[in-house]
Amino acid sequence: MRFAPAGSLSCLDGIRADTSQRSVFWSHPVDNTELAIKPLAALRHSLVVAATFVVLAACNMAATVVQDEKPSCILPGPELLALPGFDLQRASITSAALSDVPSDVIIKSRIRYGSRLSACKGLLLEYSKSTTIHGIRYIFEVHRPIYEKLYWLVLTCTSVYFAVSLIWATYLKWQDSPVILGFDETLVPVHKIPFPTITICPEIKVERNVFDYANISQQIWDDFKRNSEFSSVNEEDLERMAAMMHICDSDVAARFAPLLAKLRPGTFSQGVSETLVDLSISKNVTGPFCRWNQRFYFCNKLFDFVATDEGICYQFNGLRPKDIYRDENFISYIDPDVVDFQNFFDTDLPRLNEISGNWSLDSGYVNQGLNAYPQRTVVSSVRNGFFAFLQGQKHNYDYDCRSFKQGYKVFLNSPESVPLTSNNYILVPHGHEVMVSVLPNYVVSTDNLHEISAEKRQCYFDDERALRFFRIYSQSNCQTECLANFTISKCGCAKFWMPKPLDVPVCGISDIACYTAAQDELNAMLQNQTIQQSLNPSVKVMCHCMPACTSLEYNFEISRAVYNVEKTIRAFRETYELTDAIGSRLTVYFKEHQFTAIKRTILFGVSTLISNCGGIFGLFMGISSLSFIELVYFFSMRICGSCSQRRKRKQIFPQDEKEQDKVNLEP
Repeated sequence: MRFAPAGSLSCLDGIRADTSQRSVFWSHPVDNTELAIKPLAALRHSLVVAATFVVLAACNMAATVVQDEKPSCILPGPELLALPGFDLQRASITSAALSDVPSDVIIKSRIRYGSRLSACKGLLLEYSKSTTIHGIRYIFEVHRPIYEKLYWLVLTCTSVYFAVSLIWATYLKWQDSPVILGFDETLVPVHKIPFPTITICPEIKVERNVFDYANISQQIWDDFKRNSEFSSVNEEDLERMAAMMHICDSDVAARFAPLLAKLRPGTFSQGVSETLVDLSISKNVTGPFCRWNQRFYFCNKLFDFVATDEGICYQFNGLRPKDIYRDENFISYIDPDVVDFQNFFDTDLPRLNEISGNWSLDSGYVNQGLNAYPQRTVVSSVRNGFFAFLQGQKHNYDYDCRSFKQGYKVFLNSPESVPLTSNNYILVPHGHEVMVSVLPNYVVSTDNLHEISAEKRQCYFDDERALRFFRIYSQSNCQTECLANFTISKCGCAKFWMPKPLDVPVCGISDIACYTAAQDELNAMLQNQTIQQSLNPSVKVMCHCMPACTSLEYNFEISRAVYNVEKTIRAFRETYELTDAIGSRLTVYFKEHQFTAIKRTILFGVSTLISNCGGIFGLFMGISSLSFIELVYFFSMRICGSCSQRRKRKQIFPQDEKEQDKVNLEP
């Protein structure tokens, strides 16, 4: 081992001497001019003091090694602390001579005494030394070898790449499919929802004893071919004929409507619905008797007349117009008869409870008993469902106005909506029994879906989309209103069954071609826009009638068999006064006591997105929410604090600015 030469100062003595010499600077009194010590000189002194402590530690190690010989310093004495050729004025704080100086001293020296750029680098080094983000500390550490820094730089960049990729995939999933449809946790009993509204539209539109459409139409056609002025047809029959044009097949209307409009211009536009009701077959003739919830009724006590695109139909368990429309005068016809479910056959049965409370799809039945509005059933059986005996008389069969099929079209819909006769229907032919088992399709949505836009969740809440004519939003109500508005804009009138403003007239016979073309144009436009939107999401669809977030529809299964009314009457040893009647039986009931509802919930909400991103950041980089707060602290409050300290130091040492221009403290 190499020791200091004889005669030289010992290690401890040299340190004491050097320390005593340098302590003069800090201990003796100075005047005001001496206070103007440059920060650079203070930096040098602090570095020398730090080096002195390093030397002291080395001497202590040397003293433990040498046993018999006089303790001696393994490093040069204090007079040799200054390396040959070492320029204190131009020295850098990252010089190799300072390799043993703690990094904290270097960082703080940068912040306190360095230039602005050097102070910013010092803050960055201080942040990297104390941050919880993995890898940053090893990249920016002062005395870390370059190959280790490159190693940690590659690993950190790789972690950042995978973290950003997974977070981007999570964000896209949140953007594209934030909502999921799944089964509800519990089964829903059938008494929680209303029984479906049943709309029965007979293909026989006219009682022949009241208006013989076949003979009148043939007479008009014969007179037209003879170029007459309809002298053989009275005005009343002409008005009825004009009303029938609105419900006949399109080819029939195309043949007779222009003829009637030409010879009787400006007429036949008022009272279309009332005329069709007067021509229709009465309720008790079409439906002699019905059964509901094990109680028998005359069907005219349960049916309402409603105007639809199929003409005048019979409706069971529908809401009254004042509860469907914002103003019941928006529609051209309201049935004056009021349905009363207390009017059953067997008077020995106990009376039902009086209807009270209310119902809506969102809140369900509130304070209502078994006799509710709209009606509901408790048991899912044929006996507790709806049954109707329907009959059609052969002399009323019509093959001139309507299609060749005879029977009844049956539509099922939720009570708050109007029936769309263009949708699927159940055909009940004459002489058949049809049994319809109903499977509810009940969709509910959680309240927190309000935080997601309607475009992303693909549905509307009732408080988000207000319709012009209807109180309650539903997809069928929206489609009906869309068709009505489009027809009014194209033709200046509305078809007899459509809701319309009070100042808009009902379309007359001269407008049949217009509203038929408008309906075809709207259907083609909606189809084209829907296809274009699937290719380009920025394309807007007219009306944009998305489903309601809380909706109720009824799927069904059909069983059908031949029914012979004559043999049935003969089996009961009864007689029937209508000899040409052909009977049909319709039964509608719930298939099961309980059913599974569909629940629309949030798959990726804001909280889920934040938690997923936080988990990915924590897994790959060790970042938490406090890491972001720490980042903000260092580059806001910490910078402000350092700037404030430097500003105060400039006030004490005003000549320091000039020296900073001469001395380069940058690495």
